[in-house]
Amino acid sequence: MVQSIERKSIPNEVKHLIAGGISGMLAKTIVAPIDRIKILYQVTATPFRLRDVPKVAMKICEEEGISALWRGNTATMVRVFPYAGIQFMIFNKIKEIFVDNSENEALKRSNANVNDVILKRIATKQRLDDKKWGMKPLESLFAGSMAGATSVLMTYPLDLTRAQLAVSKGNGSGFVKVLCSNYSNGGVTGLFQGITPTLLGMLPYAGVAFTINEQSKRQIYKMKHRDPTVAEKMVCGGLAGLVAQSMTYPFEVTRRRMQTIGILSSTKDTAVNVLGGNLEIKPALDAATIAEKHVVDASTTAAVESPSASTKSSALQKSPSMLRIMKQVMQEQGINGFFKGLSMNWLKGPVSFAISFTAFDLVKEWIDEKEA
Repeated sequence: MVQSIERKSIPNEVKHLIAGGISGMLAKTIVAPIDRIKILYQVTATPFRLRDVPKVAMKICEEEGISALWRGNTATMVRVFPYAGIQFMIFNKIKEIFVDNSENEALKRSNANVNDVILKRIATKQRLDDKKWGMKPLESLFAGSMAGATSVLMTYPLDLTRAQLAVSKGNGSGFVKVLCSNYSNGGVTGLFQGITPTLLGMLPYAGVAFTINEQSKRQIYKMKHRDPTVAEKMVCGGLAGLVAQSMTYPFEVTRRRMQTIGILSSTKDTAVNVLGGNLEIKPALDAATIAEKHVVDASTTAAVESPSASTKSSALQKSPSMLRIMKQVMQEQGINGFFKGLSMNWLKGPVSFAISFTAFDLVKEWIDEKEA
């Protein structure tokens, strides 16, 4: 007697994690050169001009090789797979809860036999389509914000390491070495340097991005009674990235400053000199000076007695607050300092989001097809 073996399906959470991780890695790799140059400008007071970007890219290639445009991308890949995967997984889980609750409420209001109606609808494409495009704007905003905040908290030490690698030269400091150095110098707190502006920016950033992307595709479905095409999905994702990144860009500049405190106190081992002209790193220097004021007196006294204690005391420095960093940027560059490099984001953001959101849908559909 031949027994049929029932094929176990892959949980939706795993599908979303895999599809999100792959889509995030693809998008970040494509825009990595733009990201690295943007970070170099964000962490210094060097004036930004879009026309100088190709020259900066060429200078990086001349001094460090073409692969230097992707410096820190290994850290990005290690971070972005769990980051994007967790983000898409949580968003879709919350979406599933909202849609199921809305459906159950509607069925109760209709005074129908809930079980009978669900059994009839579950076999139809209509219910599946409702699950894909049925979330309301505020629900999308909440789901996106929660997904973004959770993914950031779980992967932030990797983002910190990536930013520090992006402003350093290829001097032998690899991903693991920088990550361990952050922990040894500051403990757990050192792994989350700059987390406050990151979270404050991520809540509206992810919320708005997911909302615009989700609601745009929902409107296309309502108007044309079909799923959006690949081109339409890319337009929706591009629009989402453009609006979300423009709204929250000042928080990104602030977090990059906080993430690279101490690295830019000297240009010897950094890559910021490729920006050309008279390099200004005053904001970073001021931040380091501010931090030095927080060293405990006992550590300072010990440093006089022992050279090794001096090294240890630097690890006890407290990073300046987010507000103090923002004040420094304002004093040095005015309000424009918070939007330096934004035009690069207008090029990078739509491309990155269009690739990420569209790739997620395509990979998810591919997994579903293979499983069927």
